[in-house]
This record gives sequence, structure tokens and C-alpha cells, in this order.
Amino acid sequence: MMRALHAQYGHIPLPAMAAVLAAALGLAGCSDGRHTPLPAAVAALADPASREVAVARGTVEVQGGLVALSPAAEGTVEQVAVREGDTVRRGQLLLRLSSAGPQADVAVAEAESRLAAARRQARAQRLPALQAAAARLREAAAAGAADAQRSDESAQALRDAQSELAVADAEAAVARSTLAQARAQLARFALHAPEDGTVVRVQAQPGTHTTPTGGTAALVLLPKRPLVVRAELNETYADAVRPGMRATVVPDGDAPAGAALPTARVVRISPLYGAARLLDDAQRGPQRVIECVLEFDPSQGRNALTARPGQNVRVSFLHD
Repeated sequence: MMRALHAQYGHIPLPAMAAVLAAALGLAGCSDGRHTPLPAAVAALADPASREVAVARGTVEVQGGLVALSPAAEGTVEQVAVREGDTVRRGQLLLRLSSAGPQADVAVAEAESRLAAARRQARAQRLPALQAAAARLREAAAAGAADAQRSDESAQALRDAQSELAVADAEAAVARSTLAQARAQLARFALHAPEDGTVVRVQAQPGTHTTPTGGTAALVLLPKRPLVVRAELNETYADAVRPGMRATVVPDGDAPAGAALPTARVVRISPLYGAARLLDDAQRGPQRVIECVLEFDPSQGRNALTARPGQNVRVSFLHD
């Protein structure tokens, strides 16, 4: 078969023809019968802009994946502020737990902070008068117009007041730290969006109990990040694909003709082999694949990208 095809398309390099032949045969075994006929697939190599060196199945994913969110504290859900499908902004409230105890702790800490600040202010207000009195008695004692003992007593009173102010400063600092700690603890009972995105799943309702770890996430967020394709490249083509290579991406399934997505480019190839997950025919047995990650061409704009995370696609890797 290879000789017959090469006789007909002798201007096409044999390695490229062999890659497409293997790709066509590989996909034929697991497709639904709508694959491109072999001669047409090889003839497509005559166009330098569309020469395939390998094909692979893949899925569209958001860069970094979905974000599972839960409050940082354990407790009972008091309020769910969003619904599935809502678009949220970074910092927006998503969910709140019952927090009567932490709120009371914050109120006490605020009162203690105000008390410490008032004490500090009262002690600070005494200093100017004590400083002035100490200065006058020191000058008078030096001129012989006042008793030296009174000057010493005034100086000691000033030093005592300064020490008391230093203690008040420390007490006020401790009170502020305690208040900050109480507010941080209270913040753990509210869940806010870590970034812009869309809420795709709400798994907590008012009255339910939630924990920060070890359980089901309260909400799942689809972050507003670029989409990528994670393709499973058969081990046969391990040496045919490299980072930077261009690729076309089309929906895998009953998509209408011409439903191609924006072109993509290989950005990362895994150094490890793994088991294929995207198989139509499980009876063929396990297949070893290499994972490739592709990014869509940003110059075509986000509006041109109609793919959705989780969508299955077919990737055709092209000659440069």
C-alpha cells in the first residue's frame, strides 16, 4: 500500500506519508465510520499548509482546571449568595457560615482596643505639663532659686509618666493584634471568589454542615482563564510532534462541517507515557499515550473560541 501511494504522490516525503497512513489506520479502528478515506488523507499532504504528521484525541480544559471552593472554617451554612451559572468577580461573597461566636469575639476585641487607646491617650496628655514643670525646676535649681530635691522629684515624675506611656503603647499594640486575630477568624466563616469566573456547581445549601477539607466542595468555579487542549498522542507519534508545532482542532462527534476551532500550538509534551482515557472501543485493550498540551492562537480573539471545557476534540498536528 505504501509503495502504491508513493507512486501516486511521489513528491510527498515518505516519513510524512507514513505518519498519515498510521494515523488514518489508527483512527479507523476506533471511529464511527466517518473518517477521511486514506487516499484523500494522503493527498492532503500535497498542501504544505495542511500536512498532518499525527492525529490525536483530546479534551478542552480551562488552564489550571476548575476551582473547588469551601470555607476555611467548619460550620453550618447560613447564606448562599450565588446560584449556578452566575458570573462572579474576584472578592465577591459566595457563601457565609453561621458565626455568632466569632462575631462576639470581634466585638469584645474592638472594645478592648478602644479602652487601650483611651488609656494611652490619657497618659500621653500628661507628658507636656510634666516636661514643662521638670524643665522649670531644673533651671531654677541650677540658679539657686529652687530646692534641688523638688527638681529631682519632678524629673522622676516625668520618667514615671514616660514609662507608663510606653506600657500603654504596648497594651494598645496587643489590643490591636487581638482585634486583627479575631477579625481574621471571623473572615474564615465567609467564602469569597478568589478570581473572576462562573459558578458551575453549588453543593451547599443553608442549614447544611460543611468542612474545609476531607469533604465535598461547597462550590465549583470555572475561572476566567484561557482554554487549552489536552491531547493523548499515541506512542507511535512520540518523535513526530514537538513544542511549537501548529495544529488544527475540530470537535469530535456529530459537529457540523466546518466547525473547526481556532488553530492551536503545542506548548508542552509530557516526558512520561500513560494509559489512554479517550477510547471509543475498550475491547482494543490498553494503549500507551503521551500527553500534549496545546494553547489556542490568541490573535484570533476569545470570541472566535466556541469550545467549552470538557468538550472532546480531534487534533491534527501539522508540518511547519
